Formats: sequence, structure tokens, C-alpha cells
Amino acid sequence: SERVSKIFVGGLPTTATEEDFKEYFSTFGNITDCQIMVDHHTNRSRGFGFVTFESSQTVEDIMRHREHSVKGKLVEVKKAFPRGQNP
Repeated sequence: SERVSKIFVGGLPTTATEEDFKEYFSTFGNITDCQIMVDHHTNRSRGFGFVTFESSQTVEDIMRHREHSVKGKLVEVKKAFPRGQNP
């Protein structure tokens, strides 16, 4: 199967910062990039983001966990496939 080292995280609390995001997901492995998508008009969080890890194994470990929460709110985690490569 496709080696994916990036995840999509949805349902983030709008108060969550990239620091909160990093703090939680770095417990699984080394993060090379992390971003929360922001609405350019209001500058508010759009409630989702992406985390890229050094290793695709980290993503496998994360997907084995059924529940993830950031700042006390359950979030949805999916593998982020490069454009045009969705299985």
C-alpha cells in the first residue's frame, strides 16, 4: 500500500493553535510540517489541518488509534494522499 507520511485532521476546535496540534501529534513521532488551515477573510481557523511526519510508520501507528483529541475535542484523522492518488 501507499506509504503516506501526512495526515488530515478535521473537527479541530477553533481555539486550537499549531502548538496544540504539534504537542499532541509529536507524541507519535517527529513532525516535519504542521499547518492549520485558516480562512483568509476572517483569519479564523477553518477547523482542519495537516501534519506531516518524518516516517510513514508514524502515520500507521496513528491510524491504529481509534480516538484522537486536541484540546479535549475528538478530531477526525485520515491519511492525506497526494493529489490524484486517492485510493
